[in-house]
Amino acid sequence: MKKILMLFIAVSLVYSCKSTKDANASTNTAEKSIEKKIQQSWVLENLNGKPVTEKDFSSLPKIEMKASTFSGSTGCNAIKGNLFSKDAGQIQFLNFTSETKKCEAKKEGEFVQLLKTTSGYSIENNKLLLSNQFGPTMLFKKGK
Repeated sequence: MKKILMLFIAVSLVYSCKSTKDANASTNTAEKSIEKKIQQSWVLENLNGKPVTEKDFSSLPKIEMKASTFSGSTGCNAIKGNLFSKDAGQIQFLNFTSETKKCEAKKEGEFVQLLKTTSGYSIENNKLLLSNQFGPTMLFKKGK
């Protein structure tokens, strides 16, 4: 009976170590898959096919992207969260948090909702195009 119990414990330990290793590997893969060229500061230029101005927002929204996180501003409220990507060209903004100051930004809600539904991206001519399941949603230029 002792031998069977010892065998069961040994097998359990081996499998628990393996599953921890697999979980760590998948986390590292997710972080590495966010391309270096997207890891920078971006300023919103276009929202749902229309150019944005400071009349639409208190100031133009900005996003700073890093390997697995993002931060920025909606033009009024600070935002932050995590980035996730399965493959190049795919991205999600997760664990989204935002301040809740009252603002005169007419399009802040639309901007936030589009970020939350983003599923893809492409970069051409120093411009970042975000898209969701319905197509292109926002265009950003490189920030400073």
